[in-house]
Amino acid sequence: MKYKVSSLVLGTVVMTLTCGEGRAAYVPFNNPPVFELDVAKPDIVSETRLYCLALAVYFEGGSTVESEEGQRHIARVVVERAKANRRKWGGADICDVVFYKRRGVCQFSFACLPKARRTAKGGAAWRYSFAIAQDELEGRSAVQEHTIRYYMNPALTPDRNVCRFKKEFVPVVAAGRHQFFREPTAAEAAKIARSEPAECRRHAEAVKAQKRAAAERLAKRKRLALAAQKKKAKKIKYARR
Repeated sequence: MKYKVSSLVLGTVVMTLTCGEGRAAYVPFNNPPVFELDVAKPDIVSETRLYCLALAVYFEGGSTVESEEGQRHIARVVVERAKANRRKWGGADICDVVFYKRRGVCQFSFACLPKARRTAKGGAAWRYSFAIAQDELEGRSAVQEHTIRYYMNPALTPDRNVCRFKKEFVPVVAAGRHQFFREPTAAEAAKIARSEPAECRRHAEAVKAQKRAAAERLAKRKRLALAAQKKKAKKIKYARR
């Protein structure tokens, strides 16, 4: 048998066999087929925002054994701040909000930790927080509050800061270990500014106690210094005799 080899370029080779030899003919395509790979292109921007939000949910709530309800409300605060697009919160991008820092102070405290300590290590808690962040961004969260912009954990917050929260913001809901607040109207701001929460009274009493203690230490140092001077003068007096 005798065979001839042809190359294929945007066409096809038709081979017919006859007794003793084969014959090949090139038949071009009128409309060459287009082959496309069915591979989804990654959305880097969306994936990055999801990762940033998941970090905030995890380090602000998930890593401290916060409940699902608490984590979902934390996610809502981050997203609502981004929606507000205010410079004091970092603008409209979620990652900018999560890592916003002003005068050395981070908006979310974990963002000021060394990189090794603010990097998720994986595990069940991280996957849980990640899923909550995904639900928030994709509109599956059941959280009803859309006005919350602030939150705190009263058990870990000193009276001074709790007082500030309660005299500046309006409480909306308690979820898990955190309390969530919104900004007040003008009328509400005037009212809460005149209020005297228990934390404010405790803080004021603590400040007074600190001042009394400082005054007593100062008075004691003065008494000791005066006694030392008298003792020294007495020694000098006897030495001259």
